[in-house]
Amino acid sequence: MTRFFNISRSTLLWLPGVTLLFLSACATTIPTENAIKERAMARWDALLSDDYAAAYEYLSPAYRSSVSLKQYQRFLLLMKVKWDKARYIESDCTETICKVTISLDYTAFGAVPGVSSFNATQKIEENWLRSGGHWYVVPEK
Repeated sequence: MTRFFNISRSTLLWLPGVTLLFLSACATTIPTENAIKERAMARWDALLSDDYAAAYEYLSPAYRSSVSLKQYQRFLLLMKVKWDKARYIESDCTETICKVTISLDYTAFGAVPGVSSFNATQKIEENWLRSGGHWYVVPEK
């Protein structure tokens, strides 16, 4: 019976370290759905607070290489829509791409003759791409 519990001194020294290493790796891993939800909502929080520079950083590197921050800001400022609230609904992800569904409350201005504005809610789908360990939205246009 004592032979079963006979553990060498070196095993007692490295076993707790290896255990802690494995546990810390598990603790710092965020599942894809949580990571994409956090990124998508952080982007929408930036857009809702008119922080276009912060929202620009969530755009894919390829998009940012072809559209400057000023061009992006101008595009957003010229829209006849004011976003009021965004809610994450779901995502469908693989290892490197995600389709994210957002429910978006908005106010449209001058869209209907005789009506200065109207409020509506719409579900939108965004395409997200994982690059360099981070998730980025890929705009359709």
